[in-house]
Amino acid sequence: MNEMYEMSQSLHIYSVMALMIVLIIMILLHKFSSNFKVFTMRIKILMIFHISLTSAVILTGSIMMAVKHLSLTPANLLMILAVFAITTLEIKRNKAFMKVLKFGLMVKNDYCELGFNYQIIELLLLILVGAFSGMASAISF
Repeated sequence: MNEMYEMSQSLHIYSVMALMIVLIIMILLHKFSSNFKVFTMRIKILMIFHISLTSAVILTGSIMMAVKHLSLTPANLLMILAVFAITTLEIKRNKAFMKVLKFGLMVKNDYCELGFNYQIIELLLLILVGAFSGMASAISF
């Protein structure tokens, strides 16, 4: 059981790190992209990685909680709330993205600013939850 927990913990931490890297790349795209057609193509590709990595974080987190017999510590509750908030922000950002692409109901620059703000919040949530849960002390290279 301990081996499964340690493996899940390692995968969980590295998935969160990869998710942070993808978020940083998406933030830079939202801020510094000039050609909207190239921007949409790159953002669509990065959205796949974002969703996949978020799913990996949720899966490994649920495995770790199951191994620990669903112990709801304050850190675990904070992580659950953070994943809920990140998912909600991502759904809102995706709806705004569809408003721009399919319906033209939103100006492209407004979407870029909105997406930038949402993803800054997501990144800050990940950093704060990682700091609160002691993720930095669990990393071993």
